Amino acid sequence: MTNEPQTHPEPQAEPKWEKKISSLLKNPLHPGRDSSRRRFRMKRFRDRPKKELNLLHLLPNVLTSFNVACGAASIVYTVEGNYTIAAILIIVAAFFDLIDGKVARFVGASSPFGVQLDSLADVISFGVAPPVLIRAISYQGYHRLGLSLVLVYTLCTVLRLARYNVQSGQNQNKKRESFTGLPCPVPAVFLASFVWVCSEFSISLTEPILRSTLHVIVVCLACLMVSTIPYPDLASFKVEKKNVYQHNVTLALLMCVIVLIGKFFFLAATTVFIFTGPILALSHLFSKKEASQEQTTPADKEEISQAQP
Repeated sequence: MTNEPQTHPEPQAEPKWEKKISSLLKNPLHPGRDSSRRRFRMKRFRDRPKKELNLLHLLPNVLTSFNVACGAASIVYTVEGNYTIAAILIIVAAFFDLIDGKVARFVGASSPFGVQLDSLADVISFGVAPPVLIRAISYQGYHRLGLSLVLVYTLCTVLRLARYNVQSGQNQNKKRESFTGLPCPVPAVFLASFVWVCSEFSISLTEPILRSTLHVIVVCLACLMVSTIPYPDLASFKVEKKNVYQHNVTLALLMCVIVLIGKFFFLAATTVFIFTGPILALSHLFSKKEASQEQTTPADKEEISQAQP
């Protein structure tokens, strides 16, 4: 009996069609893929805390919406011929524009959306409503001249707001101490209070002299808005703690004055603020010239005197 090595029969290869059928039965969605391997893992569901929005954070945008409403209502009352109410609504819009930014910073709800919304509101309330009011009162029968005045004033207001948005975006981390150009609410309140005072004393603005004077004033205000003259930011002034009581008394007296003679107070305050910018710019220019003259040495003065005949 011979000792021959035992040979095991080689397993026959599974036909391709049977392999396909078996893989299809194991994993019908993805044939050929191992179904035991988990390729997709389901993350455990966790209860995430929902971000709650305090209604107080909506207050700045609500105040800005009131600004828009006052500006639009002023235009409607101007078309209807109620010029006094239209002028008062412009002043009320300026009040809402004054406090919406302060409220946003106090509540902590400042956002780029609020900045853009405030600028769009200012275009309506302080860029369109005041010149439309002046055109309706003084330019009856002079449609083209009045239309040109409205277009110039509105365009300057839009340019001033666009520049302000660009500068505020570039200087977010810097404290603002002054405005570049006249802020657009100031001339709007000036024109509205001027119309209010004239209606109180029954002064007709259709006279040629008054119309020409008012036309020059409106054009000058539009030029001041797009100028580079610095105007002080009253919100940047700080009050010492020891003088808080005195300032509170002053504010209370101002409120009484506004209630009693509001139209005269707004006219006087805006007039003073409008002239503040050019006066400060001229004083700064003269002080620069004096400083440059003081820096000249005696030798330079001798050379200048010798050069003169």
